Amino acid sequence: MNVRRGLWRAWIFVTVLWVIGSATLAFLVLPGSVASRKYQYVYAMRSDVPDPNKVDWNRSLYELMRSPSKEKLAATFDLVPYQYISSRDEDVSKGTEVRVDFPDGSKLYLNGGLNKDDQTYLSAAFWDQRWERWGKEGLPWLAGAIVPPIILLFLGSFLFWVFRGFARD
Repeated sequence: MNVRRGLWRAWIFVTVLWVIGSATLAFLVLPGSVASRKYQYVYAMRSDVPDPNKVDWNRSLYELMRSPSKEKLAATFDLVPYQYISSRDEDVSKGTEVRVDFPDGSKLYLNGGLNKDDQTYLSAAFWDQRWERWGKEGLPWLAGAIVPPIILLFLGSFLFWVFRGFARD
């Protein structure tokens, strides 16, 4: 009986089950966690604006911030913290903010002071970056599917090596 071949086959079997289980779980959990999130645009301040702590925030948006569509800025988006989502929805109903809904269920909150060109530009940039967001969220799942079987392989190899040292010659 070849113990090494049997353990190798057992490892392959367990690895296939582990990867299938991890992929199934990721398939069920990941879309809901990525698609249902709410994001906001990270605005870029103009260079002639003084210290942000001393700015008069009652001034118009374009007196303080750069126009993303005119300057072709790289758009950066961040998650809206959970505790602010209800106030953001209230701002949407008041008209001070705009919420853009996307086909995958994600939502983007934009300042109501943005012109239509900037809203369109940022919406397109947000949609174009969706695969990057999916990749960032999927990377831990990929690591969780691959790393444990590799650890099991190394652990089994080392244990086999140790027990082989006790065998009679």
